[in-house]
Amino acid sequence: MQFNSHTSVEKIAQCFKSCGRACKKCIPKLRILPEDEVVEGDSSSADGENVIEEHVRDDKEESAVTSLHEVTDSRAHLDGSLNELKKDMPYELRDEAGRKWYKYFDEYEYRLNKEYKTSRKWYTFLYPNHATQTKAERRLLYKLDIIIAVYFLALNWSKSVDSNNYTSAYVSNMREDLKMKGNDYIYTSTIANVGAIVFQLPFMYLLPRFPAHIILPVMDLGWTWFTFACYRAKSLAELRAYRFILSAFGAAYYPVSQYILGCWYAPDEISSRVCLFFCGQLLGGVTSGLLQARIFKSLNGVHGLAGWRWMFLIDAIAISLPTVIIGFFVIPGIPSKCYSLFLTDEEIRIARARNRRNQINDGVDKSKLRPLWDLKLWKKVFCTSSFWVLVVFDTCSWNNMTAFSGSYTLWLKSNSSYSIEQVNNLSVLPACLGFAYVFFCAWGADLFRCKWIFMVFAAIMNTISCAILIKWNVSSSAKWYAFLTTYFSVAASPCLWSYINDFLRLDPQVKAITWIAIYSFSQSTYAWIPTLAWQTVEAPKFRTGYITSIIFGSIYGLWTFVVLFFYKRNEKKNALGNGIILYDSSKGEEIPTFVKTDMEEKAGYFYVKN
Repeated sequence: MQFNSHTSVEKIAQCFKSCGRACKKCIPKLRILPEDEVVEGDSSSADGENVIEEHVRDDKEESAVTSLHEVTDSRAHLDGSLNELKKDMPYELRDEAGRKWYKYFDEYEYRLNKEYKTSRKWYTFLYPNHATQTKAERRLLYKLDIIIAVYFLALNWSKSVDSNNYTSAYVSNMREDLKMKGNDYIYTSTIANVGAIVFQLPFMYLLPRFPAHIILPVMDLGWTWFTFACYRAKSLAELRAYRFILSAFGAAYYPVSQYILGCWYAPDEISSRVCLFFCGQLLGGVTSGLLQARIFKSLNGVHGLAGWRWMFLIDAIAISLPTVIIGFFVIPGIPSKCYSLFLTDEEIRIARARNRRNQINDGVDKSKLRPLWDLKLWKKVFCTSSFWVLVVFDTCSWNNMTAFSGSYTLWLKSNSSYSIEQVNNLSVLPACLGFAYVFFCAWGADLFRCKWIFMVFAAIMNTISCAILIKWNVSSSAKWYAFLTTYFSVAASPCLWSYINDFLRLDPQVKAITWIAIYSFSQSTYAWIPTLAWQTVEAPKFRTGYITSIIFGSIYGLWTFVVLFFYKRNEKKNALGNGIILYDSSKGEEIPTFVKTDMEEKAGYFYVKN
């Protein structure tokens, strides 16, 4: 048989080209829909009007809208807002006369109109279809839960395993091997927190400008590498250096993940999805203890490595590295700048329609972003009452978390009747119960459309737990009850973050800066308050720590009502965008003129005339 080298080379070349095309299809690219191209070429086209609504107005228009919102209660505002009305959206005409005092506690009174509230059955609260009333919207939510919510669960699980490994390793002979003493445990944690705080700040610039499917995996790769490096730490100083850099690479995943979730989910859907994110954190607490117990038993001393070193090795290679690879392919970006390989064009259109219906502005073109040094931008962030209200809220949330203090594990360690393996196994019990607490609060918030009541309930439960542990000299069963309910200090976090997302939904750039600012400030207090409150030398009683937690927990529960007040005030200003036309006949106000002249009534709701 004659060998034709030329033909063989051509076949090989064709094979490489086919593989290249296949690989190219698997690389996430910006999804540009036909109507997006029309808008770029002809901004006056009718098809482009809906897409233009997704972009931020220029400074002049923005200032006009801002001043418009400041006079929401006046007829002039309503009559001048015709251009803000959305076609095909049902508007509720609401007379504020005779409004009852207890409506203050109706969280979504001005956020959702009557049609929106009644358009779902109670049992479909996880998968409603408000915007399009089609199965396609529900199918979109199924997909989003798989490619976003479940991925962030896995990502947070990976991060939580890494973080909890430090505590597990500490009680598994790392303390002795690295000659840690006194408050070295809490000081090392503080140093790591400083790394996360400092390196969050650049994301004020990066977050609205660069796609998350690039940002998160790159940062996650750095986290993975330095988790791996922890196994070779020969001294406390070396371990602290690795933990500092590791936390610096982990600075992005909390604010970026919440930023993305807030761009895809409606206000009465998001708590349930943030719940999955926090379940990843709890799952990390569970698996870390169990894995460390198993590894310590099976691998301690194998190839001359201590059991706690094996944990860092396995964690980096088998847990963290896969999330790096998966993240690049599954993170979809945001609806207006989608990079998803799994969503269809129709589903991207539905996601955009949902955002228009829910008054969520998810993205801004780079050319319309203000420079980071623009004073107007910073005034818009810091010169608002909402920012400072949320800072206090998040700071109290961070510092009332007895669940992550390590006190329970150190209490077990102080009991000589428990072996190292038993300590690691028993350490997972509060986190296991934490799943139930988090689901109860987050799903209850979406089911009943009421976050505040679950936040107050969680604060009360956490206060009771801390009060028992402050007394300390109580029965064994009371002490176990207190430790096993410490995760109520975490349970309300999905509701808290849902509030923040909804407060910030109108301006993507302000949202990015505010998220980072709130999170950095809150976490910075968590870098030094635990150092004073949870000093390792006070183990296992930690009286100062529990007193600190009960103070912040009590403020957290009471501050919820302050947040509710500002939330409702903001939503009343934006009621028209939420599909609610307000007037008050008791003050002599009449139905706005544009309702009579430019809208028509259908089935009790008003629609813009075609």
